[in-house]
Amino acid sequence: MYNQNPKIKVAILDDHPIILRSFEVVAASSGDISIVGSFTHSRELLGWLKSNDCDVLILDYILHSDELDGLSLIKNILVRHPQTKILLSSSMESIAVIRTAFMLGIKGYIGKREETVIYLNAIRAIYNGQRYIPPAISAELAVVPVRKRDEAFMNAQDNPEHTRDISELEKLLTPREAEVIHCYLEGMSIIDIAAKIKRSRKTVSGHKQTGMKKLGLSSDLELFKYRSDLFK
Repeated sequence: MYNQNPKIKVAILDDHPIILRSFEVVAASSGDISIVGSFTHSRELLGWLKSNDCDVLILDYILHSDELDGLSLIKNILVRHPQTKILLSSSMESIAVIRTAFMLGIKGYIGKREETVIYLNAIRAIYNGQRYIPPAISAELAVVPVRKRDEAFMNAQDNPEHTRDISELEKLLTPREAEVIHCYLEGMSIIDIAAKIKRSRKTVSGHKQTGMKKLGLSSDLELFKYRSDLFK
């Protein structure tokens, strides 16, 4: 048991009430963590943040379709409340998205399948000024191609100049891969794209699959779900 005083103030946004309730129970038994805000809708959280604060904000990446979520919500929060320490929680493990979320300014990432003790340790680490990146995710991030401007993030250095106005994720792709995926997202078929760029259907399909793999996406459903986050 921890006897620190004051307790770590945690707010949490998750659209599953059972997860919120479970976390409240876990926090109550931790001894050093207090839930000061619990929300199922992003608008409720944004309203609360106008007059309240917390030491760590646990943010679910994927909410209901009518909610502001993902990278858009992260940017919205950090523009208005730049000191907020965000622990991103998600069952979606796209390395490209996670990388960009860190560059936008989150302090930690954790998968929803992690054990309770890992969640608590992540909260404590972030509260104490550290970043939290699971070893497996850290290893994958380490092999993602980086530009010079991104070195602060990859070296785990906090530099405000590198955590705002991050350019689109298509810069992880080759120009041809980015063009193919852009065209696909605009509703063009593989045949149409092949005719447009004067390449075979097999080549176009290869560019699409390679680009999606680099972005950490495994299906067209995921590609369209995250289109607003991946290509801005």
